[in-house]
Amino acid sequence: MNTKRAHIPTPATSPPGITPAPAHESRRALGGRDRARKRSAFTLLETMLAMTITLVGILAVRQAPRAFLSNTLWSSNAASAAYLASEVRELTRALPRHDRFSGGLYFTTPGDVNTLTGFGPEPNELLPEDFDDLDDYDGAVFGDATALPAGFTLRNRYSGPMGADGMVLEEVDWDAVVVTEELDGDEEVIAMQGWTQCVSVELVDPFDYSLPADLDAYDASVRGINQYPVRVTVWILYQNQWTENAPATTRVSWVVPP
Repeated sequence: MNTKRAHIPTPATSPPGITPAPAHESRRALGGRDRARKRSAFTLLETMLAMTITLVGILAVRQAPRAFLSNTLWSSNAASAAYLASEVRELTRALPRHDRFSGGLYFTTPGDVNTLTGFGPEPNELLPEDFDDLDDYDGAVFGDATALPAGFTLRNRYSGPMGADGMVLEEVDWDAVVVTEELDGDEEVIAMQGWTQCVSVELVDPFDYSLPADLDAYDASVRGINQYPVRVTVWILYQNQWTENAPATTRVSWVVPP
């Protein structure tokens, strides 16, 4: 009896030189492609983070010009303040400490320090051009500021700020043109706007210039009252049109020895 053998198909073989991938690796590759398709869009967290970074960049770009202008304005004001302080220094450089023609400093009642006379402007010295010694400038304010530095004692107020030539400094615009205003039909030059010079003069300890002289311990047999060093301090105040006070921009001090 003839029997027929069932035909069993032979499995497909890979081309020569190529090894078929194992089944578990094929499934892993398919799973990776599925996950890649699922993550093709941004998540909410990634979107929020991108928006935050973009907003920070925009704010930084907007703040940069403001910071630049603020720093430029500060440096300009600092330079102007240093200039105004140096003008007072030059104005008083050649002056003696006290008025030699009125007898200098002295006590009207010997031994009573409260009777010290000759410090400050003399009765006939009414204007800055009349000042002929350093102590005449004590308590002088050149400008319009009303909020003066702490501890400063106002004696007299004058037009200002003052230049090294004893003249009021003029307001100049950005084009270096002197600013004027009409007054009674005439064009009048106006002073620098917002700037004030405050000058303080005091006797200091001969052995420590940082301390004021202790006149309560004054002994004429040790040192004459005219032999004390003098310290001059200049505050430069600036008040623009948007502020109510004039803070001190610069403070400069120097000592004139006997």
